[in-house]
Amino acid sequence: MKKQVVIFSVIVWLFGFCSAASAQGLIINYLCTDIRQVPSAWIDSAKTLFKMTYGHTSHGSQVVTGMEILMNHDSLFDFFNDHYHYRFGGSNPLAPEGDLSLWDYIPGGDLGNPDRVTWAARTRTMLTNSDGAYAVYPHFRNLVMWSWCGQAGTATAADIDTYLTLMTDLETDFPDVTFVYMTGHLDGTGETGNLNQRNEQIRQHCITNNKVLFDFADIESYDPDGSYFLDRGANDNCAYVGGNWAQEWCAAHPGDPLCETCSCAHSQPLNCNLKARAFWWMLAKLAGWESNVPQEAVIRTDGTNLTLRWSPVVGATSYKVYSSSDPAGDFIEDLSGSYGDLEWTTSVSDSCKYYYVAAIIESYSP
Repeated sequence: MKKQVVIFSVIVWLFGFCSAASAQGLIINYLCTDIRQVPSAWIDSAKTLFKMTYGHTSHGSQVVTGMEILMNHDSLFDFFNDHYHYRFGGSNPLAPEGDLSLWDYIPGGDLGNPDRVTWAARTRTMLTNSDGAYAVYPHFRNLVMWSWCGQAGTATAADIDTYLTLMTDLETDFPDVTFVYMTGHLDGTGETGNLNQRNEQIRQHCITNNKVLFDFADIESYDPDGSYFLDRGANDNCAYVGGNWAQEWCAAHPGDPLCETCSCAHSQPLNCNLKARAFWWMLAKLAGWESNVPQEAVIRTDGTNLTLRWSPVVGATSYKVYSSSDPAGDFIEDLSGSYGDLEWTTSVSDSCKYYYVAAIIESYSP
């Protein structure tokens, strides 16, 4: 047996709620964009299992734009293996065998267009096949995703409660369908802006109730190296106070497939390509893939204690927790907390921001 040291970065920020996967739910964020980690068999399984519909307008199209680039050029890269194929909806939304069946732009509109409730009524019409436009297709949709355009940034807490309630009602009435929640795209207002508060409202609901969340905003908050830009006023074009993180990253990584050129609505190609990879990661996880990135939950039961939990990783025999108050700084082993079974608890201060990383320190392979 060979001793192998493996470190997995699970960074969580604690000014409000964390962006992390719950133990039963699934949060897809910036940590879920390296699809080289995803076994191709789980991609193929997802394409077989899911019949998907995706309602969105321009910002939501970023996911599909990146998917198109990935599909059209995946044979250029050995780790893609021609697996990322799908068929658009439109006049013939039935995908051929082997491709993901994706009804794109169906139903029409988004989570705030033409208003904040019509999307749910249109979803019901589609899922009950009560409209002739859907009744002619024999394949039931079992995965539904809707995107915001800009309305999350102007929403009130009550507006988001309406969204969450409508999603809950759909989940209750269609228990065989997986509904994917989404946060709104960045608008430059930073950590203290209304958009982030509303996104945190959505995140907390998903973490507390074990929902599936595609964290659109979180993916826009980090570059592929994990540098954080929300606190620097990042927006949907990846611009922040002082520069543009997508342009800067691609300039430093010429020829990287993440920078493959595409017409990314309102944004940079890197953003679309990251979201496409996160999308396929999500499908693989929903299909049953158990990644080596643990599904973790951060729970603050009061104002003084924080608990970090994670699921076991195959081969790991022990864990340590490292912490830092600066995501760009050095992470130091944190001895202040107490360990239980895949759980670590420590005291925290509401006035401070903490960044934590759980690390596997021992695993064994032949």
